[in-house]
Amino acid sequence: MKDILVHLDDSEACTHRIRTAISLAGKHDAHVAGVALMIKSTIADYISEALPAGFHEAQREAVETSAKKAIDRFVEAAEEAGISYSTDTIHKSAAKIPNALAFHARHTDITILGQVDHKRSGKNFNTALMEAALFESGRPVYLVPYVGKKIQPVKTAVIAWDGSAKAARSVNDAIPLLQDREEIIILVINADERKGAHGKKPGSDIAAHLAHYNVNAKVERMTVTDIDIDRAILNFLADSGADLLVMGAYGHSRLREKAFGGVTNNILKEMTTPVLMSN
Repeated sequence: MKDILVHLDDSEACTHRIRTAISLAGKHDAHVAGVALMIKSTIADYISEALPAGFHEAQREAVETSAKKAIDRFVEAAEEAGISYSTDTIHKSAAKIPNALAFHARHTDITILGQVDHKRSGKNFNTALMEAALFESGRPVYLVPYVGKKIQPVKTAVIAWDGSAKAARSVNDAIPLLQDREEIIILVINADERKGAHGKKPGSDIAAHLAHYNVNAKVERMTVTDIDIDRAILNFLADSGADLLVMGAYGHSRLREKAFGGVTNNILKEMTTPVLMSN
């Protein structure tokens, strides 16, 4: 991992993303590109005529001020940490920004985004950013919970393994983040429901693959009938004290009405642990 992208804005939650990006850069001697967004006004001319004089200029200044504040905060933190960094802005309409962010993500190793806070304004836009980064960049996304925690020495990672291609992609993308951990757990839930996706001992094959990278993982197999799989995963994360979940981004194209499947969607809403996802 040598090239990290982080989405910048002037929210308090962005502090957690910056801190995560800088921490990863320090561990991997990586470059961090901080990208801020400047949303262009798309108000039609016939509506603009009814707006107060100077409205567009005030709106433009507010957008520029917000982006500058986000970049300045990132630059200050990056300078203090002594990492390699660069900054950029995307100045497009709200409809075009997600695709533009995916373009930037396509040329880095990993993109750091914030968890969507469904209780705050802008949730639809932030969801569109996440979906574009996942489905259109070909790169993994590292999601940071909006409830930030103090960064501690890396310890336990949990891999949600169901034998699928998406899960396999996420595991390979996560290898640089797994190599310095004290404990890696491959969590297999209800393996009997996907017998064709597993070998004789579910989880053992991917554990053997990781061992070639000096990643020693143990397999935990669970059968749950009284709770949903997403709840079982969230409970396991809490019980194990994990500081990273690795999983495939189970879902569909952004052109469909609902991007993510039930398990993925519920985990993204309730996550309190960083999640690395690949599609």
